[in-house]
Amino acid sequence: MTLTPAPRVIGTVEALLVSSWLEAKVMWRPVWGVCLVVLLFFHATGAARADCAVSQVEMSSRSDTAEIATFYRHWGEDCIWTDRTASDLYKIVSRSDLHGVAPESFGTREIAGQLKAGRGTDLAGRDLLLTRAALRYARAMQAGRVDLAASGYDIAIPRWEPPVAAGLAAALKQDRLSEWLRALPPATPEYLRLQKALAFHRDLAARGDWPPLALEEGRRSLKPGETSAALATLRGRLVMLGDLRARIGGDRLDPQTVQAVIRFQSRHGLERDGIVGPKTLAALNVTPAERVQKIALNMECYRIMAHAMPPTRVEVNAAAATAVLFEDGEPVLRMRTVVGTRKTPTPILSGMINTVIVNPPWVVPRSIYVGEIAPAIARDPDYLEKHDMFWREGHLVQRPGPKNSLGRLKFEFASPFAVYLHDTNAPSLFASDNRFRSHGCIRLEKPLDLAVRILEPSEWPQERIEAAIAAGETARLPMSRSMPVVVAYWTVFVDEDGTVEFRDDIYGRDAALAVLLRDDALPLSRGDAVLACGA
Repeated sequence: MTLTPAPRVIGTVEALLVSSWLEAKVMWRPVWGVCLVVLLFFHATGAARADCAVSQVEMSSRSDTAEIATFYRHWGEDCIWTDRTASDLYKIVSRSDLHGVAPESFGTREIAGQLKAGRGTDLAGRDLLLTRAALRYARAMQAGRVDLAASGYDIAIPRWEPPVAAGLAAALKQDRLSEWLRALPPATPEYLRLQKALAFHRDLAARGDWPPLALEEGRRSLKPGETSAALATLRGRLVMLGDLRARIGGDRLDPQTVQAVIRFQSRHGLERDGIVGPKTLAALNVTPAERVQKIALNMECYRIMAHAMPPTRVEVNAAAATAVLFEDGEPVLRMRTVVGTRKTPTPILSGMINTVIVNPPWVVPRSIYVGEIAPAIARDPDYLEKHDMFWREGHLVQRPGPKNSLGRLKFEFASPFAVYLHDTNAPSLFASDNRFRSHGCIRLEKPLDLAVRILEPSEWPQERIEAAIAAGETARLPMSRSMPVVVAYWTVFVDEDGTVEFRDDIYGRDAALAVLLRDDALPLSRGDAVLACGA
């Protein structure tokens, strides 16, 4: 068989120039619903393996045109996908549900159709479909499917754009496509534990109905020692979830079942009283299918944020009001925190702690002055004196000391939201399960322990830090290394012992992310590509 080169429509350089001109036109005069036309041409070389060429591609404005063009520049001008590599791609992409993503998001139905039909006449169309699927899967596994910052005004996680086009081209050229695809998702212990939790709850969902657990009419709670017709269902539910080791009998809420209820309450951030009240009952009635969706959302969020979480970091989970210091991937210090209320949520962000301040003054934000302090002054003219506050250059300042809202230590890092990690003058709040009490900053249960670990221990041992605090003067302690800090929002996480923890979506961020993902879940191929090729 003699291969005939495709007719020359436009050269590669010219195509790029046309593409740039069209993009500029679109930027200056956006037209809704009009497709962006990008002309791409690759000369058919006539070499033995060059059996197709993509000469013209028309895609919608939401398509990954630039990334596809980058890939083909890395690859060359030839047809790429063989039956074997197409099959390898399908095998891995079709199992994306292991990561909480529907395989259909990557065009698996279309790919299966292509594999069944074999290499037909539309080689360019087949090539483009497989390339788009591979690139979309790679991007989703390495950096998530959407820009998290688009889901809220108080999110400052930079969108990472991994070099998936170059990576895919290299993997195909080196004949290691399967290996490359399998290595794309995060391999951290935290992510792998989420995968196991997803599989567990999927198995529960596959078992069938999840009948509602209800107490007798007019009854609001079931307390230890009380009887109820719902006990059998309650025990069965706790056994299925792993909180009760074995189903037991009896017509009273016995100590063993009470401990199982407490374990369940602990895993869900509820008051650990062993009482099956309205909140505990509501949590028990969340179906496995709903849990699967929640876990999948958190896995998506993890993939989006993975690039911002180095092995050594301070990680705050605003949804659970906790913080962990990781050293080389290992948790070495855990503590409770107090974070923002529903109305003043703690933002999602990443940064670098570069300064530890001893005895920090507090410059009161204007919003807090207007909303809280000014009314307090109106009620009590001595309010400022009682709280060690004074005016300085038009700003209300609280002096360092035991009354200071920042406590004795502040961990400073650049943030567009002016939030920090700091000590507190109200440590009693850490004993509460409801620790959503701040204006957005993160109050730390163990600030001194954190300072000792992130400062140079030889230069700043605990005794020296305590002496600086006792001196009462404001001081900035130098750091020999900047410490990455990540403020995340995990409504599902799994402890090292495999305990799956759930938290309420207090800030509504899971719901916002779900909306973004629904908008992104359009089919891979929707008739938005018109291909002309020569073979």
